[in-house]
Amino acid sequence: MGKTDRGEHPLMFDDYVVQEVDAHWLQERVKPKRHIGLTPELCILCRACEDVCPWECIYMMSPDIIKGADSPNLLSLKEQSHAVFIIDDNECTRCAICVERCPTDALWLGRVDG
Repeated sequence: MGKTDRGEHPLMFDDYVVQEVDAHWLQERVKPKRHIGLTPELCILCRACEDVCPWECIYMMSPDIIKGADSPNLLSLKEQSHAVFIIDDNECTRCAICVERCPTDALWLGRVDG
């Protein structure tokens, strides 16, 4: 992910428990079978998505939250990222306000395939 215009990293949260969402669990939920996706290369860490979310379920977290990961992909993410984009799936209603607000089109709304 990118840095701010001044080359600084914005304040990131580091006190959150991260769990991968199981696609089967997501499909069983009453919520729409959609998800918010992120294209990291387009993200400028402006945090407009966090700011506009009415349910306060979007977080830009410090990569240090990925501790002891057994997945090579997660470990690579920790080493290469300035921030980790997290959506609390229990709170997100898929309203897509964050998608509309994103100034660089880094966020998108997709369907969960069965």
